[in-house]
Amino acid sequence: MERNASPKARRVLWLSVALAGVLLSLAIGLGVGLSLSSPNRAGQQVEEKLVILDLDPGIDDAIAMLMVLSQPAVRVLAVTCVKGNAREVQQAARNALRVLQVAGRMDIPVHVGASLQLMGHDVFDHTYWNGADGMGDVPDVSLPDYNLINQTEHAVLTLIRMSKVYPNQITLIALGPLTNVALARRMDPDISSRFKEIIIMGGNIRGVGNMDVAAEFNFWMDPEAAQVVLREYKCPMKVVPWEVCQEHGLEWDFFTSWLTADTAKARFIRDISHNLTQQLQQDGALTYTASDTLATAVAMDNAVAQTISNVYATVETKGEFTRAQMVVDWARLSHKSPNIDVIESLDMTRFKQLLTEAVQ
Repeated sequence: MERNASPKARRVLWLSVALAGVLLSLAIGLGVGLSLSSPNRAGQQVEEKLVILDLDPGIDDAIAMLMVLSQPAVRVLAVTCVKGNAREVQQAARNALRVLQVAGRMDIPVHVGASLQLMGHDVFDHTYWNGADGMGDVPDVSLPDYNLINQTEHAVLTLIRMSKVYPNQITLIALGPLTNVALARRMDPDISSRFKEIIIMGGNIRGVGNMDVAAEFNFWMDPEAAQVVLREYKCPMKVVPWEVCQEHGLEWDFFTSWLTADTAKARFIRDISHNLTQQLQQDGALTYTASDTLATAVAMDNAVAQTISNVYATVETKGEFTRAQMVVDWARLSHKSPNIDVIESLDMTRFKQLLTEAVQ
Protein backbone atom coordinates (compact mmCIF):
# COMPACT_ATOMS: atom_id res chain seq x y z
CA MET A 1 0.00 0.00 0.00
CA GLU A 2 1.32 3.47 -0.84
CA ARG A 3 2.31 5.57 2.17
CA ASN A 4 0.32 8.57 0.95
CA ALA A 5 -2.96 6.63 0.60
CA SER A 6 -5.83 8.16 2.56
CA PRO A 7 -7.16 6.41 5.71
CA LYS A 8 -10.45 5.72 3.87
CA ALA A 9 -8.61 4.11 0.96
CA ARG A 10 -6.58 1.95 3.34
CA ARG A 11 -9.76 0.79 5.12
CA VAL A 12 -11.40 -0.12 1.80
CA LEU A 13 -8.33 -2.08 0.74
CA TRP A 14 -8.11 -3.99 4.01
CA LEU A 15 -11.82 -4.80 3.88
CA SER A 16 -11.39 -6.09 0.33
CA VAL A 17 -8.52 -8.34 1.40
CA ALA A 18 -10.53 -9.66 4.35
CA LEU A 19 -13.57 -10.35 2.14
CA ALA A 20 -11.40 -12.18 -0.36
CA GLY A 21 -10.07 -14.35 2.46
CA VAL A 22 -13.57 -15.22 3.62
CA LEU A 23 -14.67 -16.11 0.09
CA LEU A 24 -11.59 -18.26 -0.41
CA SER A 25 -12.30 -20.10 2.84
CA LEU A 26 -15.88 -20.74 1.75
CA ALA A 27 -14.69 -21.98 -1.62
CA ILE A 28 -12.30 -24.39 0.06
CA GLY A 29 -15.07 -25.66 2.30
CA LEU A 30 -17.42 -26.20 -0.60
CA GLY A 31 -14.85 -27.44 -3.06
CA VAL A 32 -16.01 -24.86 -5.61
CA GLY A 33 -13.72 -24.39 -8.56
CA LEU A 34 -10.65 -25.62 -6.70
CA SER A 35 -8.32 -28.50 -7.43
CA LEU A 36 -8.56 -31.06 -4.61
CA SER A 37 -5.56 -33.25 -3.85
CA SER A 38 -4.56 -35.89 -1.30
CA PRO A 39 -1.46 -38.02 -0.77
CA ASN A 40 -1.51 -41.55 -2.19
CA ARG A 41 0.09 -44.57 -0.48
CA ALA A 42 3.51 -43.48 -1.76
CA GLY A 43 3.07 -40.03 -0.24
CA GLN A 44 2.67 -38.37 -3.64
CA GLN A 45 0.04 -35.68 -4.13
CA VAL A 46 -2.70 -36.91 -6.45
CA GLU A 47 -6.07 -35.50 -7.41
CA GLU A 48 -8.64 -36.31 -4.75
CA LYS A 49 -11.54 -38.43 -5.98
CA LEU A 50 -14.92 -37.38 -4.62
CA VAL A 51 -17.33 -40.30 -4.27
CA ILE A 52 -20.93 -40.96 -3.32
CA LEU A 53 -21.87 -44.59 -2.68
CA ASP A 54 -25.47 -45.43 -3.61
CA LEU A 55 -26.05 -49.00 -2.50
CA ASP A 56 -28.11 -51.65 -0.75
CA PRO A 57 -25.81 -53.34 1.80
CA GLY A 58 -25.48 -56.44 1.29
CA ILE A 59 -22.39 -58.50 1.96
CA ASP A 60 -20.75 -57.63 -1.34
CA ASP A 61 -21.62 -53.97 -0.80
CA ALA A 62 -19.84 -54.13 2.56
CA ILE A 63 -16.65 -55.33 0.87
CA ALA A 64 -17.03 -52.60 -1.74
CA MET A 65 -17.41 -49.95 0.96
CA LEU A 66 -14.23 -51.10 2.69
CA MET A 67 -12.40 -50.98 -0.64
CA VAL A 68 -13.39 -47.36 -1.20
CA LEU A 69 -12.61 -46.37 2.38
CA SER A 70 -9.14 -47.91 2.15
CA GLN A 71 -8.04 -45.56 -0.62
CA PRO A 72 -6.28 -42.48 0.82
CA ALA A 73 -6.97 -40.29 -2.22
CA VAL A 74 -10.73 -40.92 -2.09
CA ARG A 75 -13.17 -38.75 -0.12
CA VAL A 76 -16.60 -40.29 0.44
CA LEU A 77 -19.11 -37.46 0.65
CA ALA A 78 -22.11 -39.61 1.58
CA VAL A 79 -23.60 -43.08 1.57
CA THR A 80 -27.11 -43.16 0.12
CA CYS A 81 -29.15 -46.30 0.66
CA VAL A 82 -31.82 -47.99 -1.42
CA LYS A 83 -33.93 -51.09 -0.89
CA GLY A 84 -32.33 -54.14 -2.45
CA ASN A 85 -30.41 -56.84 -0.60
CA ALA A 86 -32.00 -55.96 2.74
CA ARG A 87 -35.74 -56.30 3.26
CA GLU A 88 -36.16 -52.65 4.21
CA VAL A 89 -34.20 -49.56 3.27
CA GLN A 90 -33.83 -48.67 6.96
CA GLN A 91 -32.02 -51.98 7.42
CA ALA A 92 -29.77 -51.14 4.49
CA ALA A 93 -28.85 -47.87 6.23
CA ARG A 94 -28.14 -49.70 9.48
CA ASN A 95 -25.89 -52.10 7.58
CA ALA A 96 -24.00 -49.22 6.00
CA LEU A 97 -23.43 -47.74 9.45
CA ARG A 98 -22.05 -51.07 10.68
CA VAL A 99 -19.46 -51.04 7.90
CA LEU A 100 -18.49 -47.45 8.64
CA GLN A 101 -18.00 -48.37 12.29
CA VAL A 102 -15.67 -51.23 11.38
CA ALA A 103 -13.72 -48.86 9.13
CA GLY A 104 -13.57 -46.16 11.80
CA ARG A 105 -15.36 -43.70 9.51
CA MET A 106 -18.45 -42.68 11.42
CA ASP A 107 -17.90 -39.15 10.10
CA ILE A 108 -19.46 -40.12 6.76
CA PRO A 109 -23.22 -39.39 6.61
CA VAL A 110 -25.67 -42.19 5.79
CA HIS A 111 -28.95 -41.21 4.13
CA VAL A 112 -32.10 -43.29 3.69
CA GLY A 113 -33.47 -43.46 0.17
CA ALA A 114 -36.22 -45.18 -1.79
CA SER A 115 -38.13 -47.92 0.02
CA LEU A 116 -40.12 -49.03 -3.04
CA GLN A 117 -39.53 -49.42 -6.74
CA LEU A 118 -40.85 -46.85 -9.20
CA MET A 119 -43.53 -49.36 -10.24
CA GLY A 120 -44.69 -52.78 -9.13
CA HIS A 121 -43.94 -54.51 -5.87
CA ASP A 122 -41.21 -56.68 -4.38
CA VAL A 123 -41.77 -60.45 -4.32
CA PHE A 124 -38.15 -61.40 -3.67
CA ASP A 125 -37.10 -63.60 -0.74
CA HIS A 126 -34.28 -61.45 0.65
CA THR A 127 -33.14 -64.01 3.22
CA TYR A 128 -31.67 -66.72 0.96
CA TRP A 129 -28.28 -65.20 0.15
CA ASN A 130 -27.70 -62.34 2.58
CA GLY A 131 -29.81 -63.39 5.55
CA ALA A 132 -32.75 -61.61 7.11
CA ASP A 133 -30.67 -58.56 8.00
CA GLY A 134 -28.75 -58.42 4.72
CA MET A 135 -25.48 -59.07 6.56
CA GLY A 136 -25.52 -62.82 7.09
CA ASP A 137 -27.49 -62.56 10.36
CA VAL A 138 -24.26 -62.12 12.32
CA PRO A 139 -24.66 -59.49 15.06
CA ASP A 140 -21.79 -57.18 15.94
CA VAL A 141 -20.34 -57.29 19.43
CA SER A 142 -20.79 -53.52 19.58
CA LEU A 143 -23.52 -52.12 17.36
CA PRO A 144 -23.30 -48.51 16.18
CA ASP A 145 -25.71 -45.83 17.29
CA TYR A 146 -28.40 -46.06 14.63
CA ASN A 147 -29.57 -42.57 15.57
CA LEU A 148 -26.60 -41.35 13.54
CA ILE A 149 -28.46 -42.25 10.34
CA ASN A 150 -29.57 -39.02 8.68
CA GLN A 151 -33.37 -39.17 8.63
CA THR A 152 -33.89 -35.49 7.82
CA GLU A 153 -32.58 -35.40 4.25
CA HIS A 154 -33.77 -38.09 1.84
CA ALA A 155 -31.00 -39.78 -0.14
CA VAL A 156 -32.39 -38.43 -3.41
CA LEU A 157 -32.14 -34.88 -2.10
CA THR A 158 -28.58 -35.62 -0.98
CA LEU A 159 -27.65 -36.66 -4.52
CA ILE A 160 -29.15 -33.46 -5.90
CA ARG A 161 -27.54 -31.21 -3.29
CA MET A 162 -24.08 -32.74 -3.51
CA SER A 163 -24.09 -32.61 -7.30
CA LYS A 164 -24.69 -28.86 -7.05
CA VAL A 165 -21.98 -28.29 -4.45
CA TYR A 166 -19.44 -30.32 -6.44
CA PRO A 167 -20.57 -30.04 -10.09
CA ASN A 168 -18.79 -32.44 -12.46
CA GLN A 169 -16.52 -33.63 -9.66
CA ILE A 170 -18.37 -36.58 -8.11
CA THR A 171 -18.00 -40.23 -9.06
CA LEU A 172 -21.33 -41.86 -8.22
CA ILE A 173 -20.88 -45.58 -7.55
CA ALA A 174 -24.30 -47.24 -7.91
CA LEU A 175 -24.25 -50.81 -6.60
CA GLY A 176 -27.94 -51.42 -5.97
CA PRO A 177 -31.25 -50.88 -7.75
CA LEU A 178 -31.17 -47.51 -9.49
CA THR A 179 -34.31 -46.10 -7.86
CA ASN A 180 -32.58 -43.23 -6.05
CA VAL A 181 -30.63 -42.21 -9.13
CA ALA A 182 -33.74 -42.26 -11.33
CA LEU A 183 -35.79 -40.28 -8.81
CA ALA A 184 -33.04 -37.66 -8.63
CA ARG A 185 -33.36 -37.20 -12.40
CA ARG A 186 -37.14 -36.87 -12.11
CA MET A 187 -36.85 -34.23 -9.36
CA ASP A 188 -33.99 -32.31 -10.97
CA PRO A 189 -33.50 -33.01 -14.70
CA ASP A 190 -30.23 -31.08 -14.78
CA ILE A 191 -28.58 -33.59 -12.47
CA SER A 192 -28.09 -35.84 -15.49
CA SER A 193 -25.02 -33.84 -16.49
CA ARG A 194 -23.68 -32.81 -13.06
CA PHE A 195 -21.84 -36.00 -12.09
CA LYS A 196 -18.29 -36.56 -13.26
CA GLU A 197 -19.19 -40.20 -13.96
CA ILE A 198 -21.50 -42.96 -12.81
CA ILE A 199 -20.22 -46.50 -12.25
CA ILE A 200 -23.03 -49.07 -12.31
CA MET A 201 -23.05 -52.70 -11.29
CA GLY A 202 -26.04 -54.14 -13.07
CA GLY A 203 -27.65 -55.39 -16.22
CA ASN A 204 -26.44 -58.04 -18.60
CA ILE A 205 -25.01 -58.11 -22.11
CA ARG A 206 -25.80 -61.63 -23.30
CA GLY A 207 -29.22 -62.20 -21.79
CA VAL A 208 -27.95 -64.24 -18.83
CA GLY A 209 -30.00 -63.65 -15.70
CA ASN A 210 -29.57 -64.37 -12.02
CA MET A 211 -33.09 -63.45 -10.85
CA ASP A 212 -35.17 -64.23 -13.91
CA VAL A 213 -34.39 -65.94 -17.18
CA ALA A 214 -32.91 -62.78 -18.67
CA ALA A 215 -32.65 -60.35 -15.75
CA GLU A 216 -29.83 -59.36 -13.38
CA PHE A 217 -30.82 -58.55 -9.77
CA ASN A 218 -30.29 -54.77 -9.59
CA PHE A 219 -32.10 -54.09 -12.87
CA TRP A 220 -34.75 -56.71 -12.05
CA MET A 221 -35.54 -54.95 -8.76
CA ASP A 222 -36.45 -51.74 -10.62
CA PRO A 223 -36.40 -52.01 -14.43
CA GLU A 224 -38.06 -48.63 -14.94
CA ALA A 225 -35.41 -46.90 -12.85
CA ALA A 226 -32.62 -48.61 -14.78
CA GLN A 227 -34.23 -47.51 -18.04
CA VAL A 228 -34.46 -43.88 -16.85
CA VAL A 229 -30.80 -43.82 -15.86
CA LEU A 230 -29.46 -45.38 -19.06
CA ARG A 231 -31.69 -43.29 -21.33
CA GLU A 232 -31.60 -39.92 -19.62
CA TYR A 233 -28.30 -39.37 -17.82
CA LYS A 234 -25.79 -37.47 -19.95
CA CYS A 235 -22.61 -37.90 -17.91
CA PRO A 236 -20.13 -40.71 -18.69
CA MET A 237 -21.44 -44.05 -17.43
CA LYS A 238 -19.59 -47.34 -17.02
CA VAL A 239 -21.56 -50.55 -16.57
CA VAL A 240 -20.11 -53.77 -15.17
CA PRO A 241 -22.68 -56.41 -16.22
CA TRP A 242 -23.56 -59.70 -14.58
CA GLU A 243 -21.92 -62.06 -17.08
CA VAL A 244 -18.60 -60.24 -16.80
CA CYS A 245 -18.76 -60.52 -13.02
CA GLN A 246 -19.33 -64.26 -13.34
CA GLU A 247 -16.31 -64.57 -15.59
CA HIS A 248 -14.12 -62.77 -13.06
CA GLY A 249 -14.91 -64.72 -9.90
CA LEU A 250 -12.50 -65.14 -7.00
CA GLU A 251 -11.06 -68.61 -6.46
CA TRP A 252 -12.03 -70.05 -3.10
CA ASP A 253 -8.36 -70.49 -2.13
CA PHE A 254 -7.77 -66.77 -2.63
CA PHE A 255 -11.00 -65.79 -0.88
CA THR A 256 -10.12 -67.87 2.18
CA SER A 257 -6.50 -66.71 2.41
CA TRP A 258 -7.52 -63.09 1.81
CA LEU A 259 -9.66 -63.10 4.94
CA THR A 260 -6.99 -64.61 7.19
CA ALA A 261 -5.61 -61.12 7.80
CA ASP A 262 -5.63 -60.34 11.52
CA THR A 263 -7.65 -57.13 11.25
CA ALA A 264 -11.11 -56.05 12.37
CA LYS A 265 -12.11 -55.52 8.74
CA ALA A 266 -11.09 -59.03 7.66
CA ARG A 267 -12.84 -60.59 10.66
CA PHE A 268 -15.99 -58.61 9.91
CA ILE A 269 -16.14 -59.75 6.28
CA ARG A 270 -15.26 -63.31 7.27
CA ASP A 271 -18.12 -63.39 9.77
CA ILE A 272 -20.85 -61.85 7.61
CA SER A 273 -19.90 -63.90 4.52
CA HIS A 274 -19.61 -67.27 6.28
CA ASN A 275 -23.16 -68.49 5.67
CA LEU A 276 -23.17 -67.15 2.12
CA THR A 277 -19.93 -68.83 1.12
CA GLN A 278 -21.07 -72.10 2.68
CA GLN A 279 -24.29 -71.95 0.68
CA LEU A 280 -22.47 -71.10 -2.55
CA GLN A 281 -20.07 -74.01 -2.17
CA GLN A 282 -22.91 -76.39 -1.36
CA ASP A 283 -24.63 -75.19 -4.54
CA GLY A 284 -21.49 -76.04 -6.53
CA ALA A 285 -20.14 -72.55 -7.17
CA LEU A 286 -16.50 -72.76 -8.26
CA THR A 287 -15.75 -69.13 -7.44
CA TYR A 288 -17.07 -66.22 -5.40
CA THR A 289 -18.67 -63.63 -7.68
CA ALA A 290 -17.86 -60.24 -6.15
CA SER A 291 -20.06 -58.18 -8.47
CA ASP A 292 -20.33 -54.93 -6.50
CA THR A 293 -16.67 -55.03 -5.58
CA LEU A 294 -15.60 -55.47 -9.20
CA ALA A 295 -17.54 -52.38 -10.21
CA THR A 296 -16.04 -50.49 -7.30
CA ALA A 297 -12.53 -51.48 -8.37
CA VAL A 298 -13.23 -49.96 -11.78
CA ALA A 299 -14.18 -46.73 -10.02
CA MET A 300 -11.06 -46.77 -7.85
CA ASP A 301 -8.57 -47.42 -10.65
CA ASN A 302 -9.32 -46.87 -14.34
CA ALA A 303 -6.64 -49.41 -15.24
CA VAL A 304 -8.75 -52.23 -13.76
CA ALA A 305 -11.04 -52.06 -16.81
CA GLN A 306 -9.14 -53.71 -19.65
CA THR A 307 -11.72 -54.23 -22.40
CA ILE A 308 -14.32 -51.50 -22.84
CA SER A 309 -17.07 -51.22 -25.46
CA ASN A 310 -18.78 -47.89 -26.08
CA VAL A 311 -22.37 -48.82 -27.00
CA TYR A 312 -26.00 -47.78 -26.87
CA ALA A 313 -28.06 -49.74 -24.36
CA THR A 314 -31.51 -49.56 -22.84
CA VAL A 315 -33.65 -51.72 -20.56
CA GLU A 316 -36.64 -53.82 -21.55
CA THR A 317 -39.63 -53.02 -19.35
CA LYS A 318 -42.52 -54.71 -21.17
CA GLY A 319 -41.31 -58.11 -22.30
CA GLU A 320 -43.14 -61.20 -21.07
CA PHE A 321 -39.88 -63.13 -20.67
CA THR A 322 -37.25 -60.40 -20.92
CA ARG A 323 -38.44 -57.70 -18.51
CA ALA A 324 -35.40 -55.98 -16.91
CA GLN A 325 -32.94 -57.28 -19.51
CA MET A 326 -30.35 -54.74 -20.62
CA VAL A 327 -30.58 -54.61 -24.40
CA VAL A 328 -27.29 -53.67 -26.08
CA ASP A 329 -27.21 -52.43 -29.67
CA TRP A 330 -24.01 -54.26 -30.61
CA ALA A 331 -24.65 -53.90 -34.35
CA ARG A 332 -25.63 -50.20 -34.03
CA LEU A 333 -28.91 -50.88 -35.83
CA SER A 334 -30.77 -48.27 -33.78
CA HIS A 335 -28.44 -45.54 -35.09
CA LYS A 336 -28.45 -44.05 -31.59
CA SER A 337 -25.34 -42.55 -30.07
CA PRO A 338 -23.57 -44.72 -27.49
CA ASN A 339 -24.63 -43.92 -23.93
CA ILE A 340 -22.54 -46.30 -21.81
CA ASP A 341 -19.17 -47.97 -21.61
CA VAL A 342 -19.59 -51.69 -21.02
CA ILE A 343 -16.68 -53.20 -19.10
CA GLU A 344 -15.99 -56.63 -20.60
CA SER A 345 -12.74 -57.70 -18.96
CA LEU A 346 -10.82 -56.68 -15.85
CA ASP A 347 -7.30 -56.86 -14.45
CA MET A 348 -7.71 -59.47 -11.69
CA THR A 349 -4.21 -58.92 -10.31
CA ARG A 350 -4.96 -55.28 -9.61
CA PHE A 351 -8.44 -56.20 -8.34
CA LYS A 352 -6.97 -58.60 -5.79
CA GLN A 353 -4.49 -55.94 -4.72
CA LEU A 354 -7.37 -53.55 -4.03
CA LEU A 355 -9.15 -56.28 -2.07
CA THR A 356 -6.06 -56.84 0.03
CA GLU A 357 -5.82 -53.13 0.79
CA ALA A 358 -9.52 -53.10 1.73
CA VAL A 359 -9.03 -55.30 4.81
CA GLN A 360 -5.71 -53.92 6.02
